[in-house]
Amino acid sequence: MNGAVSAARRGPLSRFDTVVETEYRAWFEQRFAPLAAALTLISALCWIANAPLASQFADSDKVVLVYIVCWGVNLPALVISTWYLRRPEPRRAVAVAFALLVLTTLDMTSVIMPTVPDLDPIAYAVAAIFFGLLAPLIQLPFRATVVFAVLVTAVGVVGTLRASGAGEVANSTLTFALGLTVVSISLVGPALAFTNERDLRVRFLDEMTIAHQRTLIRRYAPSSVVSRIEHGDTTVDHPQRRKVTVFFSDVVGFTALADRVDPEALADIVNDYLGELSELIERHGGTLNEFAGDGVMAIFGAPDELEPADQVLRALAAAQELQHSLPTWSRSWYQHGIIEDAQARVGINTGTVSVGTFGSKIRATYTGIGLQTNIAARVQAEAPPGGILLSNTSWHLVNDTVTCQPRGEVMVKGVHFPIGLYSPL
Repeated sequence: MNGAVSAARRGPLSRFDTVVETEYRAWFEQRFAPLAAALTLISALCWIANAPLASQFADSDKVVLVYIVCWGVNLPALVISTWYLRRPEPRRAVAVAFALLVLTTLDMTSVIMPTVPDLDPIAYAVAAIFFGLLAPLIQLPFRATVVFAVLVTAVGVVGTLRASGAGEVANSTLTFALGLTVVSISLVGPALAFTNERDLRVRFLDEMTIAHQRTLIRRYAPSSVVSRIEHGDTTVDHPQRRKVTVFFSDVVGFTALADRVDPEALADIVNDYLGELSELIERHGGTLNEFAGDGVMAIFGAPDELEPADQVLRALAAAQELQHSLPTWSRSWYQHGIIEDAQARVGINTGTVSVGTFGSKIRATYTGIGLQTNIAARVQAEAPPGGILLSNTSWHLVNDTVTCQPRGEVMVKGVHFPIGLYSPL
């Protein structure tokens, strides 16, 4: 956001700081290229028709030159450029569009127009105005539009003065047309471009601010929930009964680990671990709900609905990837005095819970509550270090596809019936 502050301090069209200016140019070209490609294609069609039309009025010895310029030079350049501009994220789109404008303007004013000597002088001015105002219409940057306006005006003035000196045209109509051309190109075009670029830079900063805010919001709420809210889906705001699979994990011996390192190092370790685990869970289609120290709760099947068996398979895949990746992650913690690879316990349970937004108008969270959530937490507590346990309800959903070893039944606090445990092999 330093770029936004700098822009406000330096003026409406001042360049941003280097990094922000680079992002702005990429943003601008991404939006500019489709429009430039469309107008380039339209220009190509116009040059196809321009050659036979101009040849009807041109001197016979200049007809070949007309076709060479229209079909041999401008048309291939426009077609190739259209293909280039339609490519995903074309670079230098502004430079290509500017070069095409210069090429077609020079050809129109220095080659095509002189071949039609009987054309009324006002037609010259109209054509020059058309090409001059084309620059702001396709949203070229202000500086490019100024350069282009000066170039077109200079070509028009020089061409007209040469024609007047040769005695070809000299009347008040020409004077009026020339004045209108100069005013239109030199003032109106750049003025429109100035206003347009100022608004574009403000819009860019607004979009960057919103994108930054969305990134921050996703740190406080699950991405799937934020996406639904952004698209106007308010169902996540109301609790619903839904069958989901609950995933609980924690790092073995985390309390002892926390006592051995200083607070700053502990913050780095926790942020590193939770960041990696969050991406892992979302990659497998889960919704991260809660952090409690090193403990993590996630739900598979809400807010995005999934078949129960698919829920368990996704949760199990996330658990297995966690167990496989955690030793590698924890090696980066050696610099903080951790001398052994970390291990985690994971518990998975499937059942009907109440999922939705819970809390107050001031602060709330999207989560699942109910007995099945508590069972998942108890199953996780029964898992061995580096192990994964499924409750019997989860196991029954995948026993045909996942080989598991029974681990017996346990009675856990808050649950008045035994829970069967299974360990995937």
